Amino acid sequence: MPLQLDVDRTALVLLDLQNYTVHPDGYWMSQMPEAVQRLAPSLTRTAEALKAAREAPIAIVHVGNAWRGGHPDINPHAPWMVAAKGAGRSTEGTWGVEFYEPVAPHPEELVVRKRAVSAFAGTELERLLRVRDVSTVALAGSITNFAVEGTAREASDRGYRVVILSDCCESVSDEWQAFSMTQILPMIAEVVTSATFIDALSGNHS
Repeated sequence: MPLQLDVDRTALVLLDLQNYTVHPDGYWMSQMPEAVQRLAPSLTRTAEALKAAREAPIAIVHVGNAWRGGHPDINPHAPWMVAAKGAGRSTEGTWGVEFYEPVAPHPEELVVRKRAVSAFAGTELERLLRVRDVSTVALAGSITNFAVEGTAREASDRGYRVVILSDCCESVSDEWQAFSMTQILPMIAEVVTSATFIDALSGNHS
């Protein structure tokens, strides 16, 4: 069944596409050099989906994670946040938290800063969506089973229709990616390709 979208009530939400996460010289690529090639296809397709969203046009939200210097705002009971503090990464005002240039926001697009997994946790994302009467959120980003899945779960719980751009998301392994895309996300969202999303934006439902 083709994807049907009301462009006036749809938003593309890009998650954690920042230098420290996806840039070839960023923190995570320095830890996992093999991930540079792994992420490249999803970033290319995300750029294509973003271009189509701009042309539609629909609301576009860029979400990035950043903590205050010294990390006083992490949850000390969350191991991944403790690790981030130990590495001194993802802090406000640094190159690492800037958005990756090929998918960086235009001046008129919305930017939301978060300090947790979900893009909704402690942010103004819901207010920005509500004032634009958005009812469908299309999600893309990294990492699939972390930021994307966490945001999708909360968006669904808050009553949004959730669409996942499957080939615009990537994880650190085939196993994690497949489990999230086949076992978790289909229970809370419509999982489609970027080509299907682009066709829906253009009104091509063939």
